[in-house]
Amino acid sequence: MSKMRIVKRIICTVVATSVLIAALQASAAETLSDILHKSKWDGFTGTWVDAETRGTHFKMTVAWKLKNWVIEITTKDSDKETVNLMGVDQNTGGIFHMGADSNGFSSLGKWTVDNEGDAVQSILYGGPNGQKGAFSVRYHFEDKDTITITVELAQPIKFKVIRAKPEK
Repeated sequence: MSKMRIVKRIICTVVATSVLIAALQASAAETLSDILHKSKWDGFTGTWVDAETRGTHFKMTVAWKLKNWVIEITTKDSDKETVNLMGVDQNTGGIFHMGADSNGFSSLGKWTVDNEGDAVQSILYGGPNGQKGAFSVRYHFEDKDTITITVELAQPIKFKVIRAKPEK
């Protein structure tokens, strides 16, 4: 067999192996549902309201937009409404966040789970008048129906949300 035929055969084998490995990795990609389950955050979906006013001041709905892959998080408070999406960045395996609010602000970021099991949302934002900044939000499950949310600023803002009971 000539050297050229051997080289072609090796190249074909390498290409075929690469395609097979890529296909196996793509089919084995973790879904957002998988990641949330592993980190014990699969109970995050539902409607959550501030414990103090039971939703008059703050309401957050966390729901599957594309089952197993993308969650939509909507919030409403006295100042604004927001729409956010979270999903898996298939390039890094991390959880991304993107959103916008009714005041014209947009945000990009990522979610991680720390050693204590808290979900931490790191956010970069921009506003309609050129405002820019960054902050983090920490979510801590007190129990399956209570989350403490801390907006990590110089003066942290901390409040509890409770799972809203389904309307009858």
